[in-house]
Amino acid sequence: MSSEISDAIFLAAVYLGVVYSTRILETWWPIADVPGSEFRDDWLAVIVSIGLENLLAPIAAISVGIIASYTGLGWIKLPTEGYWWYASLAFVVVALDLYKYTFHRLQHAIPFLWAMHSFHHSANALTFITAGRHFWLERVLSDAFLPILAILFRVPPDMAVAAGFIFFVPDACAHLNVRIPLGRFVTWVNNPQWHRIHHSVHPEHRDKNFAAFFPLLDILFGTAWVPKPDEYPATGLVPAERVDIINSVIWPIRHLRHGESKNELG
Repeated sequence: MSSEISDAIFLAAVYLGVVYSTRILETWWPIADVPGSEFRDDWLAVIVSIGLENLLAPIAAISVGIIASYTGLGWIKLPTEGYWWYASLAFVVVALDLYKYTFHRLQHAIPFLWAMHSFHHSANALTFITAGRHFWLERVLSDAFLPILAILFRVPPDMAVAAGFIFFVPDACAHLNVRIPLGRFVTWVNNPQWHRIHHSVHPEHRDKNFAAFFPLLDILFGTAWVPKPDEYPATGLVPAERVDIINSVIWPIRHLRHGESKNELG
């Protein structure tokens, strides 16, 4: 068995272990009851998204190669000697969080991007799996045309892996259907209660709590809604929608065709 296949099997086993573990936590301390049909909807959307993203990944790589031929990559070499490695890692985390925050706000502000991003917000119930519930073209387009951080900074592979691991807990786990009372620390790092406000059906919560890691960005840029201790609103679009395999493929076309605006979708 080749090392690539072994690595793929190992990563798949780790991922399934994480999914199973989070499912147990969501069963023991849930924020809200999640019907089995909603959980299946999330899985269906994630499978379609990952499949189409991987299918189109070579096209995105070609686009990045063309862009790199004109701009170059890694304009700024980050210091990695000794303790400078940790300082550079902290810088990468902050820069990546600012990039994610900015792009996330654009996804809500630009109709073309919202037509795709609304697919993520169509989840009527949040679970750990919802973190991967994105319209497949979003990742392809961002990877193909917005390699901004790769252009600006030369990040060593081990630092990139470390940054991805650091973001896993506050970013991916922010969709957990687990009640984690943080009290006054709720504004310190992204968490299920903070991010649930972002997915809320209530109009007063619209366009709030965008941050992927540090809620401080929301506070600085005026998009913060600090939840009350027991504030766990219902989530999804208004009106609520269900996703089938066809919608998972053609979601933006379907909604643009009907002329639906962001205000109508939630």
